[in-house]
Amino acid sequence: MTVFKLEIKILAMAFRVGIGSASEDNPFFSGKFSALKALNSLGVDVPEFGLAFSYHEYPVYQVYDGIKSSVGEKNLIVVNSQSNILGVVNKKRCVNLALFAGHSFHYAITLVNNVRNNPYLGGHHLAWGLLNILETKTKGKESLKKVAIVFVSDSFIEKNEFLKGMQEVLGLKFPIVGGTISTFTPLKPGNVTFNREGINDSAVGILLGGENLIVGIGGDHGWIPLGLPKRIKKSDKNRIQDLEDITPLKYYSKYLGSNLSIISDETKTISTIYPLGVELENEKDKYIIRFPRNFEPGGSMIFDCVENEGENVRLMMGNREELLQATQRALSKALQPFEEENTLPVFILLISAVERKELLGIDVSQELSMIRKKVSEHTKIFGFYTYGQVGPLGGTQDLRPMYYQNGAIIILAIGLRKT
Repeated sequence: MTVFKLEIKILAMAFRVGIGSASEDNPFFSGKFSALKALNSLGVDVPEFGLAFSYHEYPVYQVYDGIKSSVGEKNLIVVNSQSNILGVVNKKRCVNLALFAGHSFHYAITLVNNVRNNPYLGGHHLAWGLLNILETKTKGKESLKKVAIVFVSDSFIEKNEFLKGMQEVLGLKFPIVGGTISTFTPLKPGNVTFNREGINDSAVGILLGGENLIVGIGGDHGWIPLGLPKRIKKSDKNRIQDLEDITPLKYYSKYLGSNLSIISDETKTISTIYPLGVELENEKDKYIIRFPRNFEPGGSMIFDCVENEGENVRLMMGNREELLQATQRALSKALQPFEEENTLPVFILLISAVERKELLGIDVSQELSMIRKKVSEHTKIFGFYTYGQVGPLGGTQDLRPMYYQNGAIIILAIGLRKT
């Protein structure tokens, strides 16, 4: 009997996650109390590293010091957030912390600064740093790497170049999930820190690996085509100026009415409900979402990343029902590897769009409850809302590439094979 209990304890320690949340007025105490709760959730296990999402008005170094006062000298990532997710609750003004422990997985963490100087090299250096650390820990067994998680300051528009830099090291279809870190609006960079280093022009990555580690990822958005396709005729970096024979603003006016105002308070609502879809290369009628961030008097539209001439775009439309169906599809993709192994995930990381939260309104609780009902009550659900997401459109089992997206919900599920 004693041996049996010992075996169960060892299995329980193989991959554990403790989570905690606090919303004190003082950022230091928000960090401290979230850490105490996460340690209590973790139990007797000693944490290897921590990941904290801190409301963007909290100074991240004060939050870091608060967490450190409770957990001691541990590898710790703290990034700004718009709003945080813990279980079935989403809250803005708080610090949410996840502590990771166990001996059946390997991890690497690294940080790069001054990403805006050359986003491609920033992504390239980040991926090489992660890979070198993990290969050292796994004695050169690169095949053990399973997923990369990345958080990057929203300080530049060349998001696809940053992702390309990572993919050229890790592989075009290697699972990479993550999000941009902003303050109040897109392209207003927030802080990304690791062990009290980092600025509002940094990127931090986590590379997870392990022979028995199970990883499932699903991504989707829920906006559906409305207008006829158009090809981008003229663009200047993140500004689309002409769509074939019409300006972007006239294209919008064609479907939404000629009285569409570019200075109206309703502009943000219009762009949230009716974004542009960019057709995926070699995949007809599949679109990733781009929200117009600004409408210009000449009819151009500004976006948060570079848009290339020759791309096919289309006016899209979103509603609550379609968004919830997309969540269900993403969740099914993320849980598929666990169904095949007849087990459940230990941890779920949600990276969801701020605009999804705004459009869902009170139904955002229904979205989180939908996820909770599909997993064990012991599965830790943790995440945040962001203006930009990295992940697949579909599931990683389908060998789909990773994309920089707006409007998406990315679900990362992590657990262990039964032994």
